Amino acid sequence: MIEAPMSLQRDLARLQNVFKKLALPDHPLRHQAFKVRDGISLSWCRMAERDEWFPWPSTVVSQRPTIGKLCSFDWRPQGMLSLLGYHVGETLPLHHSIRESILEYAFEHHLPPVGDMTYFDEWSAPGSARRLQKLANTLASFTRNAKRRNPLTLARAIDEWELDLMLLYEKYYVRLFHFGWPATES
Repeated sequence: MIEAPMSLQRDLARLQNVFKKLALPDHPLRHQAFKVRDGISLSWCRMAERDEWFPWPSTVVSQRPTIGKLCSFDWRPQGMLSLLGYHVGETLPLHHSIRESILEYAFEHHLPPVGDMTYFDEWSAPGSARRLQKLANTLASFTRNAKRRNPLTLARAIDEWELDLMLLYEKYYVRLFHFGWPATES
């Protein structure tokens, strides 16, 4: 799990509450939710610009098997989307409108400066082609992996990832960018 300082954890909890309000077009606190969302984004931008954050090292040894005999990789138990509260499938169901709000935030706003610098940099700048490509590749990768593992058991998750990919494609890619869109078939 990505370890976030207490202030980031508090902001993440507030942001997940904001996503629920923004998912409802008639919510009475929608205008205030936009202000909270934008304030959190700005504070994360300032924190990342100061470059005064870094993940505290862990002494926990991974129990994951290695690939082959010589190499292993460090798989993140929680990625950026999960940190923002994005989930699909039956285990942690989330309404489509809330997932959409989270994905919009992930593309359009500043993300929390957590994890190592390399991982944070992979997400690039808000609204950039690299940010959208990272989002799309992440969702497409989840989908392909689920299809390889157990497409029947993971059917709901697969459908929701593909629906969310289509949302990103139609809302951002078609109008703004021209990189190769990832496939969800192996």
